[in-house]
Amino acid sequence: MQGLLKQHQTSREGLWIQDPLTTATKRFHCDHKKNSESKQKVFIDSGRPLPHHHALLKSRSYVDIEDATKLLNSLRDKGWIAVPPQWGDNEDI
Repeated sequence: MQGLLKQHQTSREGLWIQDPLTTATKRFHCDHKKNSESKQKVFIDSGRPLPHHHALLKSRSYVDIEDATKLLNSLRDKGWIAVPPQWGDNEDI
């Protein structure tokens, strides 16, 4: 994941994954305000896209990159898949 997040570091979109059975979605995106590589943190937004409505955004976590890596790997093992962005930057928790 650290490699995957590094690929998405310069993008505001981040890395998106979704449970194909429930459409539960998580967006992993780096904290661009942290400059120190050793203290890198990741925001994890959780929600669900709703057709023809704003997304239902449920929570935002702020975790170390190692914890984000563990969560991403666990979700992928459970069948979650990479998806394009599911809500816009103008939607917030």
